[in-house]
Amino acid sequence: MTLAISHDSTVCNLPPFPPELWITIFSLATDIPGLLSYDGSNLYDLPRPLVKDHEHKLLKESLITKRNIILVCKTWNALATNFLYQSVLVTRPATLSSLFVSLGGRSSGAARSVHVGWWTRRLDVLIQDDHCEASDYALLANIIRRFPNLSIVNLSMPMLPYNDSWLRQLPESVVMALAESCGPSLRVFDCSESILRPSREDLMKLIIAAPNLSVLHCPICSPSTRDKSPSARLDVPVMTKLQSLSLMSVFLRDYLPDDRDANHFPALRKLTYDCIPPPFLDNTWKHFVRLSCANVTTVHLDYSLQADRLQKELDLLSECCLSLNDLVVYIRSWTEVNPNLILPPSVSYLGLYSKLRKAPTFHFMQLFAALRTISGSKLKTVRLLHADAVEDLRENSRDLLQGELADSTRIIFRIEDHEGYLLMS
Repeated sequence: MTLAISHDSTVCNLPPFPPELWITIFSLATDIPGLLSYDGSNLYDLPRPLVKDHEHKLLKESLITKRNIILVCKTWNALATNFLYQSVLVTRPATLSSLFVSLGGRSSGAARSVHVGWWTRRLDVLIQDDHCEASDYALLANIIRRFPNLSIVNLSMPMLPYNDSWLRQLPESVVMALAESCGPSLRVFDCSESILRPSREDLMKLIIAAPNLSVLHCPICSPSTRDKSPSARLDVPVMTKLQSLSLMSVFLRDYLPDDRDANHFPALRKLTYDCIPPPFLDNTWKHFVRLSCANVTTVHLDYSLQADRLQKELDLLSECCLSLNDLVVYIRSWTEVNPNLILPPSVSYLGLYSKLRKAPTFHFMQLFAALRTISGSKLKTVRLLHADAVEDLRENSRDLLQGELADSTRIIFRIEDHEGYLLMS
């Protein structure tokens, strides 16, 4: 198909296709599966930082395609502008001013009375610049107020100049802009990788304003002076739509309701948590998991303690999460997978990720020794999630791999690589 473009005008002489067909073509050309998804599901079992890096790479590639489309001609610009603003990615403070001007001066080609910010469903603010000023956050808050239909918000923000190294509080203006402008449409809020975090009071206000929130990744709140007054403490609302939650057990108190025997997360199906429970919080954590996680089907556990404590975490999940099917564990090295581990009886899928990039052969030997003795009545699949580890194992420890997997009586479940294929194929 050839497009004829007039030399006297930048308007394309398009074939007699209806605009709806062109819009469908543009959608197929720029779509990324899951980009605007807010159902609580996650196609990746990798740690959140790696997943977000992958998503942002895809976002940038899609943005390049969108910009190329709208530059072809005026007609395509008018038809495709909506796609350009469906997702907004900010990586440098210097781009905030131009984005604000663009949002204030452009209207949708499909309906000139509709502001382009109306079409934005996803906002990623990933600023690594240490020179971000307070005025930049004020401008960001004003930009957010131009997005009334945001569904997904990912924030990774640097510290403010002279900000207390412990407080690290995300400015209230940014959180309130989200609550007041797009609370009802908000499905995903993620600041798990941000240095700046909302205070607990600001986060509770946002949650109250976002009754349809499905995914919440904010395991740590910034402390504030208002936290010291129990009478001023906002209660955790009942979140009837929340399916996925990230917590850090030592900071669990931020999510505990006033009534400690009430379940405020009845729809919770996926729990991600950092395992750093000090002894004085063990009972509180156990009570919370038993009460709020009975229907959880997926747990991602970031484990950084001694290897012998991992079984205690598995015992807790066995006791409290009777519907658990998928278990993913992030560990520092393969040596932390001890022999004779007993999995929760309902688990059929186990994902393992080692943070050690290059492991010596004896680490893999210990891993397979542990897998030979692991107990799980319904376990069908173990997946090694680290691509580098899989490549290293196949290239440098192939004899070990062949010896371990050749005898099907030693390991009776399927062992997969990071892509879901048999590790030894």
